[in-house]
Amino acid sequence: MIFITVIAKFYQKKFGIKTFYYFYVFPILVLFTAAFHLFSYDSYLSESIELIGSIGSFLASFFLYRLMVGVK
Repeated sequence: MIFITVIAKFYQKKFGIKTFYYFYVFPILVLFTAAFHLFSYDSYLSESIELIGSIGSFLASFFLYRLMVGVK
């Protein structure tokens, strides 16, 4: 996700198309939270946090892909 964020920022600067790259930080933070929470006893909660982070990561990457390819 960090690389996707950097690509989105570069694409916005280079081509002037809004990519909202600052929203890509949210899945990064959620996935880091899940990584730190893995060592706790409640694995269901950490797996739920991981799922939310993964879905957010997928949606952000899919949005950037559609924006870069030009699909409307």
